[in-house]
Amino acid sequence: MAVTRARAEDYRRRAQECLDLARAISLERERAVLIDMAQNWLRLAKDQDAQEEIIQPPVTEQPQQQQQIQPKDDGKKE
Repeated sequence: MAVTRARAEDYRRRAQECLDLARAISLERERAVLIDMAQNWLRLAKDQDAQEEIIQPPVTEQPQQQQQIQPKDDGKKE
């Protein structure tokens, strides 16, 4: 489902924003809060990815079945 995939990407974007802010901030406590928030966003993204797998499992190749050749029946009786 495209919605789940888009949601996961949004969560990753938000996580990156938190990490960018954490790098720019000088206060340790606030930095820790932002890093924790980023981890939570990444966890949510991972959960969305797992949900996508449940809804639409990856397409795998199915083994091809071999056909058996049947002898021709010419209508002859033995």
